[in-house]
Amino acid sequence: MAIQLAFIGSGGVANWQHFDNLERMDADIVAICDIDEEAARTAADRFDADVYTDHHDLYEEASDEFDAVFVCLPPFAHEDQEVMAAERGIDLFVEKPLALSNEKAAEIRDAIEENDVVAQVGYNWRYAPAIDRARELLEGRTIGYIDGRWWGGVAGGEDHWWRHQDRSGGQTVEQATHTFDTIRYLAGDVNRVFAAGANRISELVDFSDVTSATMEHESGTVSHVSTSCVAEDHQSGLEIVADGATLEVDQHSIEGVVDGEEIDETFDAEVEDNPYVREVRAFLDAVETGDDAGVRAPYADATKSLALTLAVNESIESGEPVDLS
Repeated sequence: MAIQLAFIGSGGVANWQHFDNLERMDADIVAICDIDEEAARTAADRFDADVYTDHHDLYEEASDEFDAVFVCLPPFAHEDQEVMAAERGIDLFVEKPLALSNEKAAEIRDAIEENDVVAQVGYNWRYAPAIDRARELLEGRTIGYIDGRWWGGVAGGEDHWWRHQDRSGGQTVEQATHTFDTIRYLAGDVNRVFAAGANRISELVDFSDVTSATMEHESGTVSHVSTSCVAEDHQSGLEIVADGATLEVDQHSIEGVVDGEEIDETFDAEVEDNPYVREVRAFLDAVETGDDAGVRAPYADATKSLALTLAVNESIESGEPVDLS
């Protein structure tokens, strides 16, 4: 029998990725919840699903009808959606960012652990074949330095939640979290971060439109991430210096020199190699089997990436390093 799913949040990544991808899989979307009733009905009509505008009603009236719920909400909108699911034994796929505070994320993490449900976070870079290849090439090597970037433009329309730090967390928390998380995935947890930022160009956001963060990892690796929301084109990726290997990696390609030999590999961005597809398949497998060993971004680990990006904001504001150890 197909896995039965509900969605809380039907815009954004739900609409431009998950809905299309799930149509290719053995899963049925049976309920859509969105505070925008028109948006919920549009999505629900596509799947012949029930419509809700309040997640409390969704859980109270229909929690027996689905096996898992996708929570696809802006960071400021996370309230008790995940906790209510966990308390009912419903597995969770939660889009990043998890929340706007470590306290909220910890509350959700504890509910997940206490109720022993599968919980995956949408850090899709962890499922990119190019990142798999990087991990393979770096296995057993000492990573000295990683430089990451996330450059792009201002998201959303006029007065959109993304443009306000008290609703989005700023670009570091909302977008560049992928870069920080992937560096953690390759080099391990961060002990300390020191960051600087400034709003010099854009009047459309109330947070730093350029940032620079330097990190010291428990492993001894040093890393750095730059972000900008005033770039004329999008750039994201990593440059890695390790013992015997120098690599440039993004979601779909990897190139460089390893033990004196040049490598240059590109992966198909469509379907099979699509990280969004791969992460959802891993989640559905975990829901079906009850075994989350294949989940690469469990909620508890994802809270560390949130803590890191929040620490970047804290360091920018204080002008001092922030200890995460």
